[in-house]
Amino acid sequence: MIKFVEITKASSNFLLDEVWINEAHVVRIKRAPEFKRLLEEGRLPKDLDHTHDFTSITINTGGVMENHVVVGDVATIAGTLNCDTRILLKG
Repeated sequence: MIKFVEITKASSNFLLDEVWINEAHVVRIKRAPEFKRLLEEGRLPKDLDHTHDFTSITINTGGVMENHVVVGDVATIAGTLNCDTRILLKG
């Protein structure tokens, strides 16, 4: 399991929280540009810098799909999750 900083919505404002994600259950990762726009508008917590990017991680846990928006660009998140498990075979 890997720890990420997640953006959660509590009533009318957004909060930073930590979430632990099992990389074996990740189905999809993609950019979350709408959160970049929220950051530029000043609607996200002041702890974030304007250079941060956001990634949406979709996981499947027992037939239930969950979506988490975490702080970090897609390449960094994918590298942390070790999404590419292929091995080059030399013959």
